[in-house]
Amino acid sequence: MPPILLDGLILGGRAVIIYAVILLMVKLMGKREVGQLSPFDFVVGVMIGSVAAIPMEDARLPFLPSLVPIIVLAGLEILVSTFALHNVKFRKLVEDKPTILVSDGKLLPENMRKVRMNIDDLKQELRKHGIVNINEVKEGTLESSGDFSVILKKEHIPLTASDLQTTTLHNLNRLFEVYAVQAHGELQHLLTDGGKAVRNGQPLRRQRF
Repeated sequence: MPPILLDGLILGGRAVIIYAVILLMVKLMGKREVGQLSPFDFVVGVMIGSVAAIPMEDARLPFLPSLVPIIVLAGLEILVSTFALHNVKFRKLVEDKPTILVSDGKLLPENMRKVRMNIDDLKQELRKHGIVNINEVKEGTLESSGDFSVILKKEHIPLTASDLQTTTLHNLNRLFEVYAVQAHGELQHLLTDGGKAVRNGQPLRRQRF
Protein backbone atom coordinates (compact mmCIF):
# COMPACT_ATOMS: atom_id res chain seq x y z
CA MET A 1 0.00 0.00 0.00
CA PRO A 2 1.40 3.44 -0.88
CA PRO A 3 2.63 5.43 2.15
CA ILE A 4 0.31 8.36 1.36
CA LEU A 5 -2.74 6.11 1.35
CA LEU A 6 -1.58 4.44 4.56
CA ASP A 7 -1.11 7.81 6.27
CA GLY A 8 -4.56 8.86 5.08
CA LEU A 9 -6.16 5.76 6.58
CA ILE A 10 -4.30 6.28 9.85
CA LEU A 11 -5.31 9.94 10.12
CA GLY A 12 -8.90 9.11 9.16
CA GLY A 13 -9.09 6.43 11.83
CA ARG A 14 -7.63 8.81 14.38
CA ALA A 15 -10.22 11.45 13.47
CA VAL A 16 -13.05 8.99 14.08
CA ILE A 17 -11.63 7.89 17.44
CA ILE A 18 -10.94 11.46 18.61
CA TYR A 19 -14.42 12.51 17.55
CA ALA A 20 -15.93 9.70 19.63
CA VAL A 21 -13.72 10.52 22.63
CA ILE A 22 -14.55 14.24 22.54
CA LEU A 23 -18.24 13.51 22.09
CA LEU A 24 -18.13 11.29 25.17
CA MET A 25 -16.24 13.95 27.15
CA VAL A 26 -18.77 16.64 26.16
CA LYS A 27 -21.66 14.44 27.30
CA LEU A 28 -19.90 13.83 30.62
CA MET A 29 -19.29 17.56 31.07
CA GLY A 30 -23.03 18.23 30.91
CA LYS A 31 -25.52 19.93 28.61
CA ARG A 32 -24.78 23.59 28.05
CA GLU A 33 -25.33 25.90 25.14
CA VAL A 34 -22.35 27.81 23.76
CA GLY A 35 -23.78 31.06 25.15
CA GLN A 36 -24.01 29.54 28.62
CA LEU A 37 -20.33 28.61 28.91
CA SER A 38 -18.31 30.19 31.69
CA PRO A 39 -14.82 31.57 30.91
CA PHE A 40 -13.30 28.37 32.31
CA ASP A 41 -15.55 26.21 30.12
CA PHE A 42 -14.60 28.25 27.08
CA VAL A 43 -10.86 27.94 27.78
CA VAL A 44 -11.12 24.18 28.26
CA GLY A 45 -13.08 23.84 25.03
CA VAL A 46 -10.45 25.77 23.06
CA MET A 47 -7.61 23.74 24.57
CA ILE A 48 -9.33 20.42 23.83
CA GLY A 49 -9.87 21.49 20.23
CA SER A 50 -6.21 22.48 19.86
CA VAL A 51 -4.86 19.29 21.45
CA ALA A 52 -7.23 17.09 19.45
CA ALA A 53 -5.95 18.52 16.16
CA ILE A 54 -2.31 17.56 16.77
CA PRO A 55 -2.51 13.74 16.25
CA MET A 56 -4.65 14.28 13.14
CA GLU A 57 -1.93 16.33 11.44
CA ASP A 58 0.93 13.83 11.47
CA ALA A 59 0.51 10.07 11.24
CA ARG A 60 4.03 9.55 12.65
CA LEU A 61 3.08 11.02 16.04
CA PRO A 62 2.11 8.44 18.72
CA PHE A 63 -1.65 8.35 19.06
CA LEU A 64 -2.48 7.14 22.57
CA PRO A 65 -0.33 9.76 24.38
CA SER A 66 -2.22 12.41 22.41
CA LEU A 67 -5.49 11.31 24.00
CA VAL A 68 -4.19 11.85 27.54
CA PRO A 69 -4.42 15.71 27.50
CA ILE A 70 -8.00 15.51 26.17
CA ILE A 71 -9.07 13.18 28.97
CA VAL A 72 -7.20 15.26 31.59
CA LEU A 73 -8.83 18.52 30.43
CA ALA A 74 -12.30 16.95 30.39
CA GLY A 75 -11.75 15.51 33.87
CA LEU A 76 -10.55 18.89 35.10
CA GLU A 77 -13.68 20.55 33.71
CA ILE A 78 -15.94 18.01 35.43
CA LEU A 79 -14.05 18.42 38.71
CA VAL A 80 -14.15 22.23 38.65
CA SER A 81 -17.84 22.43 37.67
CA THR A 82 -18.78 19.93 40.41
CA PHE A 83 -16.81 21.84 43.05
CA ALA A 84 -18.29 25.16 41.88
CA LEU A 85 -21.76 23.67 42.19
CA HIS A 86 -21.26 23.10 45.93
CA ASN A 87 -19.04 26.09 46.77
CA VAL A 88 -20.39 29.61 46.23
CA LYS A 89 -17.04 31.39 46.70
CA PHE A 90 -15.28 29.15 44.21
CA ARG A 91 -18.16 29.55 41.75
CA LYS A 92 -17.80 33.34 41.93
CA LEU A 93 -14.09 32.92 41.25
CA VAL A 94 -14.42 30.87 38.05
CA GLU A 95 -17.68 32.39 36.76
CA ASP A 96 -18.72 35.97 36.07
CA LYS A 97 -21.37 37.61 38.22
CA PRO A 98 -24.54 39.11 36.70
CA THR A 99 -24.24 42.89 36.22
CA ILE A 100 -27.23 45.24 36.41
CA LEU A 101 -27.05 47.84 33.64
CA VAL A 102 -30.53 49.40 33.91
CA SER A 103 -32.42 50.11 37.12
CA ASP A 104 -35.88 51.73 37.22
CA GLY A 105 -35.50 53.09 33.70
CA LYS A 106 -32.07 54.62 34.36
CA LEU A 107 -28.69 53.58 32.98
CA LEU A 108 -25.84 52.62 35.30
CA PRO A 109 -22.78 54.01 33.45
CA GLU A 110 -20.27 52.61 35.93
CA ASN A 111 -21.53 49.06 35.47
CA MET A 112 -21.61 49.53 31.69
CA ARG A 113 -17.95 50.52 31.77
CA LYS A 114 -17.11 47.41 33.81
CA VAL A 115 -18.58 45.10 31.17
CA ARG A 116 -17.44 47.36 28.30
CA MET A 117 -20.90 47.76 26.82
CA ASN A 118 -21.86 51.00 25.08
CA ILE A 119 -25.30 52.58 24.71
CA ASP A 120 -25.75 51.27 21.17
CA ASP A 121 -25.15 47.68 22.30
CA LEU A 122 -27.61 48.16 25.14
CA LYS A 123 -30.28 49.56 22.82
CA GLN A 124 -29.78 46.58 20.53
CA GLU A 125 -30.35 44.17 23.43
CA LEU A 126 -33.49 46.07 24.45
CA ARG A 127 -34.85 45.91 20.90
CA LYS A 128 -34.40 42.14 20.95
CA HIS A 129 -36.91 42.14 23.81
CA GLY A 130 -39.26 44.45 21.90
CA ILE A 131 -38.46 47.47 24.09
CA VAL A 132 -38.04 50.92 22.58
CA ASN A 133 -38.44 53.14 25.65
CA ILE A 134 -35.89 52.44 28.39
CA ASN A 135 -38.28 53.94 30.96
CA GLU A 136 -40.35 50.75 30.68
CA VAL A 137 -37.50 48.69 32.18
CA LYS A 138 -37.45 47.97 35.90
CA GLU A 139 -34.20 46.02 35.71
CA GLY A 140 -31.89 45.07 32.84
CA THR A 141 -29.13 42.59 33.67
CA LEU A 142 -26.18 41.20 31.74
CA GLU A 143 -26.10 37.59 32.95
CA SER A 144 -22.96 35.55 33.58
CA SER A 145 -23.70 33.59 30.40
CA GLY A 146 -23.59 36.80 28.32
CA ASP A 147 -27.37 36.92 27.79
CA PHE A 148 -29.27 40.12 28.54
CA SER A 149 -32.40 39.69 30.66
CA VAL A 150 -35.10 42.32 31.20
CA ILE A 151 -37.75 42.79 33.88
CA LEU A 152 -40.43 45.29 32.88
CA LYS A 153 -42.17 47.66 35.22
CA LYS A 154 -45.52 46.39 36.41
CA GLU A 155 -47.54 48.85 34.36
CA HIS A 156 -45.75 47.83 31.15
CA ILE A 157 -46.01 44.04 31.52
CA PRO A 158 -48.21 42.70 28.66
CA LEU A 159 -51.45 41.05 29.69
CA THR A 160 -51.71 37.29 29.27
CA ALA A 161 -54.81 35.19 28.65
CA SER A 162 -54.77 34.27 32.33
CA ASP A 163 -54.68 37.93 33.33
CA LEU A 164 -57.61 38.73 31.06
CA GLN A 165 -59.61 35.81 32.46
CA THR A 166 -58.84 36.86 36.04
CA THR A 167 -59.75 40.47 35.28
CA THR A 168 -63.02 39.46 33.62
CA LEU A 169 -64.04 37.22 36.53
CA HIS A 170 -63.12 39.96 38.98
CA ASN A 171 -65.23 42.48 37.07
CA LEU A 172 -68.19 40.11 36.96
CA ASN A 173 -67.95 39.41 40.67
CA ARG A 174 -67.73 43.12 41.36
CA LEU A 175 -70.75 43.77 39.11
CA PHE A 176 -72.78 41.12 40.92
CA GLU A 177 -71.81 42.65 44.25
CA VAL A 178 -72.94 46.12 43.14
CA TYR A 179 -76.31 44.86 41.84
CA ALA A 180 -76.80 42.78 44.98
CA VAL A 181 -76.28 45.84 47.17
CA GLN A 182 -78.64 47.89 45.01
CA ALA A 183 -81.31 45.16 45.07
CA HIS A 184 -80.96 44.81 48.82
CA GLY A 185 -81.41 48.55 49.26
CA GLU A 186 -84.47 48.62 47.01
CA LEU A 187 -85.98 45.68 48.89
CA GLN A 188 -85.41 47.36 52.24
CA HIS A 189 -86.94 50.55 50.88
CA LEU A 190 -89.96 48.60 49.56
CA LEU A 191 -90.48 46.82 52.84
CA THR A 192 -90.20 50.08 54.77
CA ASP A 193 -92.68 51.93 52.52
CA GLY A 194 -95.01 48.92 52.48
CA GLY A 195 -95.06 48.74 56.24
CA LYS A 196 -95.89 52.40 56.52
CA ALA A 197 -98.65 52.13 53.91
CA VAL A 198 -100.26 49.17 55.67
CA ARG A 199 -100.23 51.01 58.97
CA ASN A 200 -101.79 54.08 57.34
CA GLY A 201 -104.42 52.06 55.46
CA GLN A 202 -102.99 53.07 52.02
CA PRO A 203 -102.68 50.67 49.06
CA LEU A 204 -99.16 49.51 48.12
CA ARG A 205 -97.64 51.16 45.06
CA ARG A 206 -95.68 49.16 42.51
CA GLN A 207 -91.96 49.97 42.68
CA ARG A 208 -89.99 50.40 39.48
CA PHE A 209 -86.41 49.24 39.41
